[in-house]
Amino acid sequence: MTRRRTALYAALAATDALLAATGRDRQRRLTKPLLMPTLLQGRDRPTQIALACAGAGDVALLGGADAAFTAGLGSFLVGHVAWVVALRGRGSSGLLRQHPVLAAPYLAAWGGLNAYLWKRTGRDRIPVVVYSCALLATALAALDTGEPLRAAGGALFLTSDTLLALERFGDVHLPAHEGIVMATYTAGQALLAG
Repeated sequence: MTRRRTALYAALAATDALLAATGRDRQRRLTKPLLMPTLLQGRDRPTQIALACAGAGDVALLGGADAAFTAGLGSFLVGHVAWVVALRGRGSSGLLRQHPVLAAPYLAAWGGLNAYLWKRTGRDRIPVVVYSCALLATALAALDTGEPLRAAGGALFLTSDTLLALERFGDVHLPAHEGIVMATYTAGQALLAG
């Protein structure tokens, strides 16, 4: 990505996170849809697909209805599959094969979150578990590249969606919650894209 495009993405991401943190949802209809299209320029095809799906999910999640959430979840699910393909396409470092214990914090976080949300997700239980498996696969594929920045991107994406799930299903609300979600999400996507 060129420096100009990197600066544009960083400015958009910071602006959107600030708008999200301060509850300015109306203004976010301008910033949020621009994030992933800005980031996907000049990427390989699997990365472009992953980012395009994320962009579609971002737009869907601007709606407040359950149907919007379902559409967003579906878009991000396909995006995670594309991320795993993209990250595997860069090659495995063999890190997780050599040191499987590195996956333990990810697996513990995944298990703990799903156990906590199990009774709270109701009819969304199975879709949430399926989605969380795809999210975990993305984070582990990023870790397995052996590239610290991509691994950080996978961890940030996992953090972002964990916070989102805790808010939606677990009634956990941090100060400036949506701003934190967007800051970790946009940073995670940028680091995954490289």
